[in-house]
Amino acid sequence: MKYQEIFPVPCEWVQDIDESMVETVARWGEQEVVSGRLEHTEDYDKLLLPAIHKLFCDIGLQSMLWPEESGGGGLETAEVAMTVAVALEQVGTADTSIGFLFANTFAVQSTFAVEPHRNEELLAELAPVFCGDDVAVGSLVLPGYGGSNAAAREEFYGLPYQVSAERHGEGWALSGEAVRPQCSGKNAAVFAVAFDAGDGGPAVALLGEGAKRLSSGEPIKKTGLAASLNADLDLKGVEVGGGRVVLTGEDRFREMLSFYYMSCAATILGSLLAAYEILKEWGNTRVIKGKGQVFKENPLDAALMGRAASRIATSRVLTYTLARMLSRPDIYGPAGSQGMFNTATATFKQVAGAAMLSMNNAMEMMASAGYATEWNLERYWRDVKTIEGTVIPETAAWAMLARHYFGCRTL
Repeated sequence: MKYQEIFPVPCEWVQDIDESMVETVARWGEQEVVSGRLEHTEDYDKLLLPAIHKLFCDIGLQSMLWPEESGGGGLETAEVAMTVAVALEQVGTADTSIGFLFANTFAVQSTFAVEPHRNEELLAELAPVFCGDDVAVGSLVLPGYGGSNAAAREEFYGLPYQVSAERHGEGWALSGEAVRPQCSGKNAAVFAVAFDAGDGGPAVALLGEGAKRLSSGEPIKKTGLAASLNADLDLKGVEVGGGRVVLTGEDRFREMLSFYYMSCAATILGSLLAAYEILKEWGNTRVIKGKGQVFKENPLDAALMGRAASRIATSRVLTYTLARMLSRPDIYGPAGSQGMFNTATATFKQVAGAAMLSMNNAMEMMASAGYATEWNLERYWRDVKTIEGTVIPETAAWAMLARHYFGCRTL
């Protein structure tokens, strides 16, 4: 296990397949991303897309849940949560934005490819997409503050759905303007669109990028997540058959979000480890002018570095513990239970907050170098800050947790 001697986690949770994944993805990061970063910085075509293709297609992250006979990895139980966590920690270390793409992709796939919800018909239908030679990114369209469709005012825990739905026979017609996906609105292969199904509560339908009456705008300008070519979507009565509605009900919706929040926490954890390496190099090689003192030996700097390290240590334990709990529903209960969902939400917010504090401290200590692109710390900061605000709005998260833990009813 990488970093096990520095920031240990309970290693009995990590299986041989997870260890193998760590080695493979870490090697991918060094060869495909880090080695070309100085030359290509955040160039999508020259650096990011080739790296994504290697990771998603050649290594097989996008097809890991599909049967081996379809060209997949054959992972189908909830224990895949730990495999995803250790993989995303390494992906996030190399490039946070690529990790975010896979966090979305896994969350989408979890709705129909992980037991006990494994849907063999959908797996067969989507095998050419996710087991093929082209990159296939999944993207979530969640309740949030995007979208301008006045009809879509139903809410999930205080967040309005961006898409409205009308019954059409056994299926639905979905509509929404300026709908903002979590990632890759311009080029995702599959969108998992959340909508209110009336008495059935939340529902999620799968839409392919070529769905009729679905269109995307121009890529939006953003400060982080360079691998995500995000764009707003317009849905003008997009017809969705019943077989493409992969979940209904609050429990199933919370389950998908629990896997998503865990995946995002693991990605951010990788960013924290990358920031640790950057700060460690800085502290080891810089000398305080006039004192001849190595930077890290200054008491004030050492205190801040110690705080940053403590946040990494606790964030790593939190993330691995959450992955373990999600991987064993027989022990800890379903991922969609109120307890597990709120634990996943709290873990994500805690890890994201710890990452921002640690990176802020590192930038302060490194002064202008913290903002310099060649040190890469500012890129990790931008990416994590964007994820923190994109995945679930801050005030909505705290209100949701207050409702669960303290029984608030009017928020």
